[in-house]
Amino acid sequence: MRRPIDWRRLLSSPWTWVLVGAVLRMAHILSLGNRYFFGDTAEYEAAALRILHGIGMGNTVPRAPLYPLFMAFSFWIGGEGNFVVTRLLKFVLALGLIIVVTRLAYRMGGRTAATLTAIGVAVAPTIVFVSGLLYPTTLYMLILASFTLVAWDLGEQPTVKRGLALGALFALGWLTDQVFLAPAGAIVLWLLWRLRVHGTALARTLALAAITAAAVALPYLLMLESQGNDRVFMRKAQTVLHSARTDPVLSRERWVKFPPDTPFEPLSPHAFLLREGRLFAEHPVAYTHDWLWEFLHFFRPVPDRVQSENRYTQPIVLYVGGLYFLALLTLAILGLGFGQGPKRGRWLLAAAVLATAAFYSFFFTQARYRIPIEPHLLVLAALGVQHAFPRVREALDPAPTPRNDAA
Repeated sequence: MRRPIDWRRLLSSPWTWVLVGAVLRMAHILSLGNRYFFGDTAEYEAAALRILHGIGMGNTVPRAPLYPLFMAFSFWIGGEGNFVVTRLLKFVLALGLIIVVTRLAYRMGGRTAATLTAIGVAVAPTIVFVSGLLYPTTLYMLILASFTLVAWDLGEQPTVKRGLALGALFALGWLTDQVFLAPAGAIVLWLLWRLRVHGTALARTLALAAITAAAVALPYLLMLESQGNDRVFMRKAQTVLHSARTDPVLSRERWVKFPPDTPFEPLSPHAFLLREGRLFAEHPVAYTHDWLWEFLHFFRPVPDRVQSENRYTQPIVLYVGGLYFLALLTLAILGLGFGQGPKRGRWLLAAAVLATAAFYSFFFTQARYRIPIEPHLLVLAALGVQHAFPRVREALDPAPTPRNDAA
């Protein structure tokens, strides 16, 4: 006689929810066809085609190279403009993201936290949505989540393998989006704080990670040097910041403003810091106001500042997304303050979130900029639910299993 399915045990397994997440993402990807819905995709496509035809990205493409390389690879497989293949390859990244984030939650809170996180990541509307978006968001999320996982393991037990992985992931994150420097920098500071525990062993591993990061990034830096690239710092972000200070509509809430006819000048990192430092010295109150306004706006539940008009930017969709983020943020705050697991782990997650928000606040914040740190918020939320709701914990762990059986 066939044994009946133990639905309770099945639903309490993280792997069940990994499968659910895979099904949802595949259905979403197949529903999109060969179209794209947001304008920035055209820039990534242009950069990918330049790479595919051996031209290179050039000095004027305001994009980091890793995602255009990924898209160029998909075009090499499926043909130019074949976004279906691009999305199918992204499906692999999206599936990897669920697994990595689930493992991160397991490291910090055990099986129940892993299951709760797997449920959250599997069905989170924004994370499912970006799995079909022709943007580098899923790639960036996967690298940041992997970087956080390796950093946590490294902070617990330094090893050469983990040092190599940390350095490689740091470089790959920077090659995906320069904003990666913000959360990665906060995580590195957390690791430096762990030197008080592991001392010389961790210091040697971090030095190895730095050497590895430099080695991985070196070919791209040499390419920029050979092309005479001006090494503009986050050209796209500078463009948006300029608009936010000059456009009559975008600058309404800002106190630091420029005349509308002010020409845009992309700056190197050094020149950008000098200009912003001068603005702060001349207008400290106004500059602080603008930064705080953007920081709070980063966590605004209902997305605004949306220029594209399609089925995903309808008011009902935006409000549903806002309710989801409000619930997520509330539970994440609960998890940070009272969650399961060691406090140092919860602060590691929060450091990545807060550093990302703080960095974007110097430029311009939108709802889509916070999607990459939603996995960290979901782990925090899972740790909070696990601690605050014992009945949920009991329902998801009817018969505790050894650690090596979990995701």
